Amino acid sequence: MSRIFRSCLILFLVTAPVAAYAESHDAGSPAAIVLSFNEAMRQGDAVALTQYLADGGVQFTIKSPHEGFVPEKLTSAIVPYWQMVAPVVAGSTSMYERNVEVLDERAMGNIATVWVQIDTRRQMKGEEEIASATANHVYLLILTPDGWKIVGIADNRAIDKITG
Repeated sequence: MSRIFRSCLILFLVTAPVAAYAESHDAGSPAAIVLSFNEAMRQGDAVALTQYLADGGVQFTIKSPHEGFVPEKLTSAIVPYWQMVAPVVAGSTSMYERNVEVLDERAMGNIATVWVQIDTRRQMKGEEEIASATANHVYLLILTPDGWKIVGIADNRAIDKITG
């Protein structure tokens, strides 16, 4: 497995089940949507996670998934981005945990933000090492006729180069 591919996977891997956290938030609330999205990611279910994303939404890649590199671009379309990430993570790990803690949730009218801390543990297939990482993500949501949808995600990956 190439170093770049492995590094990319490390970026997207995050830890422990989200179900316990979802119980503390009202079903359908912005925080509950974010937690459900992360649970679908933990399970590697690209179809399930896209139901929480707004068409036309944006993924902000502030830091590169590869140590020592600067991201090629700051933004990308959110739906195809996560449709690619979920199966890559699921297909390349023998163990993947994603623990999501909601740090702050604010909703005003038809816009909301949810800040989370995500702790991950993962073991790549065929390897003994278990790696862990912590990152904070901010989710921007809009209220649609179908409920809250994630329209933007940005995170502070623990990588050294920032988009410039």
